Amino acid sequence: MRYRGPIALAALVMLLLSACGSSNPLGGGEISGDLKSIKVGSADFPESNIIAEIYAQALEANGFEISRQFGIGSRETYIPAVQDHSIDLIPEYTGNLLQYFDKENEVTDPQAVLLALYDKIPGDLSILTPSPANDQDTVAVTSETAQRWNLKTIGDLAKYSPEVKFGGPSEFISRAEGLPGLKAKYGLDVPQANFVSISDGGGPATVRALVDGTVTAADIFSTSPAIPQNNLVVLEDPKNNFLAANVVPLVASQKMSNQLKSVLNAVSAKLTTEALIEMNTATSGNGGMDPDEAAQKWVQDNGFDKAIG
Repeated sequence: MRYRGPIALAALVMLLLSACGSSNPLGGGEISGDLKSIKVGSADFPESNIIAEIYAQALEANGFEISRQFGIGSRETYIPAVQDHSIDLIPEYTGNLLQYFDKENEVTDPQAVLLALYDKIPGDLSILTPSPANDQDTVAVTSETAQRWNLKTIGDLAKYSPEVKFGGPSEFISRAEGLPGLKAKYGLDVPQANFVSISDGGGPATVRALVDGTVTAADIFSTSPAIPQNNLVVLEDPKNNFLAANVVPLVASQKMSNQLKSVLNAVSAKLTTEALIEMNTATSGNGGMDPDEAAQKWVQDNGFDKAIG
């Protein structure tokens, strides 16, 4: 399961002050009967901001009146915000959303996750068609390692288990889809002594350890800019060890309309993992584009700056 960064302290204080005793730090909103008026939200990390901006711009091009509430925080904050109409729409990830509603979930492949999510999601929330874009855990290696050992899948790495040093968050040792899952599904048996705990969620420290040879393989998210920037190879996961995390619009059910569904389903159909990597890369670093600029470029390149049909 993917964990994102915490809310900045100042933002948290502002949210708490605005709550006025509400269970939702955003304070709740009024139900608007206008289906063309949509408040789009995002979580507090750049990828969510980019996707939310794509939704907003595509809907604006189709005559929707859009307001924005970005950088809200974690699911514990923004899902209640959709339910009490503080916001109407936010980008989500299928597997992570399922685990929010079903802590005991054990399914991981995309179709099973989607079916389970339809069963578990409450009636005041709706999801649309998930996109091919998938931001999930992966086993990544350097291109040199992939070439030396002729690696294409996680299973290919199994016969080198005694030599593998694996980098990832500390919970990866015991997590069902961590070392136990890799051993059960692929026979990749990494000795605990060869596990290197790195607590930056697949970030710069993890990448540095992989590139400099401190570790042989690492848990890095599939849309990380580090993959193209460091010529990393993501090993295929044909047995779906890792929980599917396809990008999906989460909508307040009372704001659902055929036109909203048509626009967002069209957007989702063209949103790919490669596109997310490209946009995340474009916005990374001090000299990167703003998320709204990266979103605008994708919207224009894919024809969503004009009304659909």
